[in-house]
Amino acid sequence: MKLLKVLDFGCGELMGHSSAPEFESFVFLEEATGKSKEKILVSEEQIKGEDFLKFKNYLARRIKGEPWQYIIGSTNFLGFDIFTEKGVFIPRAETELMALQAVRKLKNFDNPYILEIGCGTGAISISIASGIRKAKIVATDISRKAIKLCKKNIDYHNLSGRINVVCADLLGCFVNSEKFDMIITNPPYIPENNLKQIDDVVKREPVLALNGGVGGAQIINEILECSFDKLKNGGLIFIEIDSSNIPYIIIPEDLSCSVESDQYNRIRFLYGVKI
Repeated sequence: MKLLKVLDFGCGELMGHSSAPEFESFVFLEEATGKSKEKILVSEEQIKGEDFLKFKNYLARRIKGEPWQYIIGSTNFLGFDIFTEKGVFIPRAETELMALQAVRKLKNFDNPYILEIGCGTGAISISIASGIRKAKIVATDISRKAIKLCKKNIDYHNLSGRINVVCADLLGCFVNSEKFDMIITNPPYIPENNLKQIDDVVKREPVLALNGGVGGAQIINEILECSFDKLKNGGLIFIEIDSSNIPYIIIPEDLSCSVESDQYNRIRFLYGVKI
């Protein structure tokens, strides 16, 4: 079977199991054959038997509800290849805008010192460290599995000298004198009562990275409450949120905050300045 026919076959198999069957069929075919999307589109080649078996195996796993990022073991975040694996939260395209905005703001700082809380794969820290060459970053996560994967991604991008990875819960591991120019986080923010209603694919991800407690704002408020003492004067905070969290979020008096929308015009993150 020619590669384009295989692509069509994959689309048909994924129909009803994926919101983007053509995209995912391309992803699996690229992974199975080692060929780029461009080569697949113009190739008259027949797919090798072993490659077709790989491709069908990927489809079968996806049809059972496994996220494609776990199946192929990687994803893309702002142009950076990021390793993914089961048990660690998958970075999303919606988070890219927050990371980009953070990089833009940090251009006004000399040698900025940054804290990422709940780093997961390390995608945010990697994009910031790559965009701001003089930045030093501490990336924390409560999950040891996430810490291990984060270190793998940081090593892959040759950033181990500038990103220090720490297994910790929120800000509890820092001494009182340690302060940052920026705190950035994509915390759990799905309201606890809504966890049963989320997409089946998202349910495959760790609950620890999803459950935001009452109103989805429990972890957000904990971060806001303790972040003031950890920010320098004029320091910035970025927190990914959902619009449903807003009635439950408690803003400290000494933080000037606003909410920002993503590329889909949905409220996506909270931006604040210590005043």
